[in-house]
Amino acid sequence: MATEVVVPMLGVTVEKGKIVEWLKSEGDQVEKGEALFVVEAEKVTTEVEAPATGVLAKIFIPADREMPVLSLAGLIIEPGEEIPEEYRKVASPAPPEKGGGSYPEQTPDRKKNAPEARDTAVKAVPAARRLARRKEVDLAGLSGTGPDGIIRYQDVEQAAVQAQETTAKASTLASRFAAKQGVDLDQVQGTGVRGRIMQNDVQEASSEQTAPGLGKVIPMNSMRQVIARRMSESAFTVPHISFFSDIVMDPLLAFRKAILPDFGEQFDLRPSVNDFLIKAVSLNILDFPMLNAQLKENEIHIMPEINVCLAVALPEGLIVPALSQTDQAGFADLVRQRRDLVNRAKSGTLTMDELQRGTFTISSLAQFDITHFTAIINPPQSGILSVCKARDELYLDDGQVKTRKVMTLGLSVDHRIIDGAMAADFLQHLKKRLERPQMTFLCV
Repeated sequence: MATEVVVPMLGVTVEKGKIVEWLKSEGDQVEKGEALFVVEAEKVTTEVEAPATGVLAKIFIPADREMPVLSLAGLIIEPGEEIPEEYRKVASPAPPEKGGGSYPEQTPDRKKNAPEARDTAVKAVPAARRLARRKEVDLAGLSGTGPDGIIRYQDVEQAAVQAQETTAKASTLASRFAAKQGVDLDQVQGTGVRGRIMQNDVQEASSEQTAPGLGKVIPMNSMRQVIARRMSESAFTVPHISFFSDIVMDPLLAFRKAILPDFGEQFDLRPSVNDFLIKAVSLNILDFPMLNAQLKENEIHIMPEINVCLAVALPEGLIVPALSQTDQAGFADLVRQRRDLVNRAKSGTLTMDELQRGTFTISSLAQFDITHFTAIINPPQSGILSVCKARDELYLDDGQVKTRKVMTLGLSVDHRIIDGAMAADFLQHLKKRLERPQMTFLCV
């Protein structure tokens, strides 16, 4: 039975996805759950798995083509099965207009990206060609050591070994990104397990090579374009109103220090101040559900789940993944979620759901010497909390001059949904929660 492969739904606001690369060619055997192609949409690049086991009989959408979600991308059939007649008549989508790139025409008799389709003009002995097909080695990229430069079996064998070594030291996405950006993996320091190179390592290396300078023109990548569009939309369509409050951090810092040893021993986790902020904000939203609302036409929709986002800065821009059901999650689970999302944000392996499900955002610049800032709301959310560096402050206590740690929190809200009094009350209650951590985190 034929099984359709489609461009997947990539989030509630994403309408199109671009197939970056097919990992299989027409005629290849595939297993259910095996990666078929890489798709890119807005801020993420992810692999799409085969929905069934069989033979990839036909590819309808070639690489580097952007198409609407749920478009027919390929067809899997059982071994020995013929392609159903209705799919034989399906044509590949028309290439984009001039300026959008050009793509080779695809016919049923041609296997796109198959080595034998590209390498027929390359001089190679038959055994080398067979090994190249089996090992998925591109003969066009090899230099033969035989007479007149002919490629021998040993040349393909050596190339396959080198490819395996590259795969071992770098993730699949990192290898593809490095090839696209022209980055030499031998010059990249890996931050993954056992020094494995991740996509964010390649991104940092690429950023260093293309660091901005006077008089330089830097083309906006897809992530920066998305950021520009969404932030412009938010700034010019959402009436922002902002509030600020100073939070005395000594009680929370002392509470965190007291629980760190036992927490680390029991859960092998080290909670950050951001973890306490995420939990406190989530509990606060339960008392102020309008901060979890979104405006849709003339209706205010209060979202059924509280999924707090934490902004993560990457070399090419800001990405805002959301933790799931942060009001209900246990604190250890929340710490695990935050750590996992931040790591995968840096390696470029987030899912669209993790980027789209957020209902409220926390943006922290606590690592910089910034006293306060106003943040732009992440649409379609209605609120965002800005977090600054904790600073020492002098104060009087019964006539005695003492010092304490103070952090300024800023709250920006959509004034169409939230009035000033409600926003001020939300921030005031959040201040109380953070300044009384025992009552906040031990009584939930």
